[in-house]
Amino acid sequence: MKKVSFYSRSSLSPSGLDLGDSYTLLHGEHLDDRGVLAVSLGSGGVDRALVHYDNEEMMLTLNGTSISADLCVDLFRSLPNDKPVILEATTLGFSELFLSVRALIDLGASRIEIIYVEPLGYTRQKGGDQYALSELIKGYKPIPNSIVDLTSDDLEAGVFFLGFESERLDRALEEHQMIANKNIKVVFGIPAFQPGWELNSIVPHLTRLSERGDGVEIAYCAANDPEAAYESLEAARDSLGEGKSMFVAPIGTKPCGIASAVFASLYPGQTGVLFDHPKKKDKRSEGSGLWHRYTIVLNS
Repeated sequence: MKKVSFYSRSSLSPSGLDLGDSYTLLHGEHLDDRGVLAVSLGSGGVDRALVHYDNEEMMLTLNGTSISADLCVDLFRSLPNDKPVILEATTLGFSELFLSVRALIDLGASRIEIIYVEPLGYTRQKGGDQYALSELIKGYKPIPNSIVDLTSDDLEAGVFFLGFESERLDRALEEHQMIANKNIKVVFGIPAFQPGWELNSIVPHLTRLSERGDGVEIAYCAANDPEAAYESLEAARDSLGEGKSMFVAPIGTKPCGIASAVFASLYPGQTGVLFDHPKKKDKRSEGSGLWHRYTIVLNS
């Protein structure tokens, strides 16, 4: 098993991340200001490749070439060997992020470079207090290489990283009532990206959590710290009985999703992913805040 080390660098501008002049940037579709800035990083020495996952067909597309997602490692073999690969997590959805991380690990990567840009603010629904982040949440569908059997007696625990959209947790508990008897941990991103945002995450979930009473463990990790999120997952794994498994539901901040992608990739037989594939709204956030470079080092 590989030992994981996280190294973070943060800056108010991309120049402070020291990315170099030549690399391959894997990115998703940009929907807001920070996405536009992130995808346009660098100059002529940067190769850009769009990554897209179709959750209906379970196909991954990399730079225009598509393949069944369970075989997507073959797509990543075609990337140039003479340039480092950087994953642009601001625009990549969780599914694309997980499949990319898993493929790079399967190809023997000893380090994975990821960048992420925080928003200055999120857009709200007209006339309401709730944030308008998703146009449609398609529902919890499996991602190849991370499928979890929620009905299995061997499944003992689950970890939910929570964000602003409380309906995502509600839907998971309603559609998959068999997880009611599992050891469930919910993790809030505290400290949040901005002071006060933690209340926008906690308050919408209070009703559901109070209904479950003492049956849910509540934990916290910084919203922009994948290392802390990874440690929370490790703690859940360490509590498992012999031969037991767990799932992770990365429906909170993207840095928590980064940790979830690495963790699920390194423990494929013991950890599955529960994810609901939201279709993000255009202009879901405003401005750009801190830029982060996360370097994940994998040592045998």
